[in-house]
Formats: sequence, structure tokens, C-alpha cells
Amino acid sequence: MESRDGFQKTKMQLVGDVAKACAFVSYCGPFNSIFRNKLIVDYFGEDLTQRGIPMTEGLEMTNFLVDQATVGEWNLQGLPNDDLSV
Repeated sequence: MESRDGFQKTKMQLVGDVAKACAFVSYCGPFNSIFRNKLIVDYFGEDLTQRGIPMTEGLEMTNFLVDQATVGEWNLQGLPNDDLSV
């Protein structure tokens, strides 16, 4: 029962999470991590909240956009694994 409720909650938050991730990819690329976080939390997050769109609180963009297996593969190929590089 609990896993079903968790799945329902995740499903309801998916639209907001995807909207936030799209905004991140579209608008945040050229900025440093401090300003990126401010945009994600204060601007995009506030906009979704005001519109009543459910989203996951504290969503980590890198974890949402790429899985750890892919990041591990990038590391094996010699790419850095810091948050900015990922």
C-alpha cells in the first residue's frame, strides 16, 4: 500500500519535475552553481508553486537528468565527476 502511494505521489510530481529540469537545461547552462541554484529554487520553483504544479522538494537536477551508471561510464572514459561537469 505504501509503495503504491509513493508511486502515485511520484507520478503526480513528474510534470513539475520535468518542467523544472527543462528550465534548468534551457536557461541555467552558462551560470555558476550559486546562481543556478537560485534560479531553480527561487525562480522556477516559486513559479511552479504559484501555479499549483506539484514537484519534488529538493530535486537534484543531476540525479534527475542522468543515472549513476551513465556517470560511472563517463568517469571510466576519463571525464570528471564533479557536479558542474556532470
